[in-house]
Amino acid sequence: MTYARQMIIRESNVTERSLVTSCELQNTSRSDDNPNGFILEHLVILENRDIRGTER
Repeated sequence: MTYARQMIIRESNVTERSLVTSCELQNTSRSDDNPNGFILEHLVILENRDIRGTER
């Protein structure tokens, strides 16, 4: 599970968003294209919503 908050800062407003995801990590060999050696499988976005927005 991953829980994240994102601040999107625009010229006219600031928006705070919430993102919750779930996935499985598959261990694999490292390569130039995959230096960490992981593959994400079964990625599911459980929540992706605006928490609040304020005018600037």
